[in-house]
Amino acid sequence: MPLRLKGIEEKQRGLLVRMFFRILRWRQGHVPAPLQVYAWRPAILWRFLGLGRAIRRRGRLSPRLKGLAMYWTARNVECRF
Repeated sequence: MPLRLKGIEEKQRGLLVRMFFRILRWRQGHVPAPLQVYAWRPAILWRFLGLGRAIRRRGRLSPRLKGLAMYWTARNVECRF
């Protein structure tokens, strides 16, 4: 399913976003489409990445809360597993 919003163009990106995307391409081989859309508002992009870091860190969220978040996310996007 294609995104309705277009990702930010290379020439419109700020220096930090360009560097971040270059590192991401080097590590993963591509830049995920949602991050390209978030890059229109760098403050949203950085906060989203901070949230991901906080969730991955051990001990920041209880396993029960992580499980609930995964369950409700899967339920909202109609994921079967």
